[in-house]
Amino acid sequence: MKEKHLYYLAGVFVFLLIIYFVTKPRHTSVNLDEFVQTIVFGVSKEDVKNIEVYKESAEDNPIKLALTKQEDQWYLTTKYNCKAQESAINRLLDAVLEMTGKVRSTDPKHLEKYQITDGQGIHLLLKDEAQKPLANLIIGKKGEDYNTGFVRFAGKDKVYFVDKNVLSNLSINGDIDTLSVLKDNSFIDLEAVKQDKDKLDMVALVHKGKQMIIKKVERDVEVVEDSITTTKKEEFWVHVKGSKEIDLEKKEVDNFLRDVCKIRGQKVVDRIGNSLADMNKNSMYGLGRPQNVVVFKEKGSEQQQNVIMGKEYEKDKGYFMNVQYDGLVYHLSGSNFDKIFKWADDLPEKVKK
Repeated sequence: MKEKHLYYLAGVFVFLLIIYFVTKPRHTSVNLDEFVQTIVFGVSKEDVKNIEVYKESAEDNPIKLALTKQEDQWYLTTKYNCKAQESAINRLLDAVLEMTGKVRSTDPKHLEKYQITDGQGIHLLLKDEAQKPLANLIIGKKGEDYNTGFVRFAGKDKVYFVDKNVLSNLSINGDIDTLSVLKDNSFIDLEAVKQDKDKLDMVALVHKGKQMIIKKVERDVEVVEDSITTTKKEEFWVHVKGSKEIDLEKKEVDNFLRDVCKIRGQKVVDRIGNSLADMNKNSMYGLGRPQNVVVFKEKGSEQQQNVIMGKEYEKDKGYFMNVQYDGLVYHLSGSNFDKIFKWADDLPEKVKK
């Protein structure tokens, strides 16, 4: 009887064991390549301090664009180390760091189809402050749909179809196979002069042998509050003419400062440094004996900041302009030149009545 009972229990055990294996959940593998995924992850915009963009070329002149961030300012190191527009760089970084996509191909024989071989594609490197790579991408041709494209990581064969057209953020509009130069215009900050008028205590114009100076003075002004008269300090801009200080109309002074404190160039053409190669540049651009100069001086500083106008870069088109405190030479349009230097004659006439 006991033996029969044992056989019965053994049968039940075997039956339950079979049921367990039959009903046991099976773990299915998940292929991430079938899903939309973030392409660049683990990198924040604040981490990126250097950006390199290039296309492989056998030519002597490299097809390259390089940007670096120092403190809060981006600079275009491949363009005379001129200032770069933060807004344009933010648009590029947003596109790269936010783009998502699906794997389109894993076969290296398809790389040429997407114009994304090492030789065809646009290389885009994001680096940190220590020049450590954060992302090393190759950008292929534009996608079939609006604002799409193809991307892969350098050294990898996997090609992603992504929801961003990074080429447009790099101002690449044509066929990348025939690309011969990377346009940097969209990244250059052409605000050649950006002075904070509240920090200034002197502005001068030199024009055609004449000098016009305004300076900020502080005076005691009577103020009546609740029938009580008190005095307080106020600042005023005055025209300095010899030993005289002539009060000017505040509105006209504000208009003058608006025109001279923000000066926009048309393009950056050179940088003047202290090397032997720079010795003849002042003469080349007509800066040696300037006839037209804007001078700024900040409160508490003895050092002037000079913006010098040189000769015409093309007749009746405009002038070379050297912003001495950053060394850059720009083209300044004739209309902007006139807008600035008309004040040499006009402002002294705007006497406060």
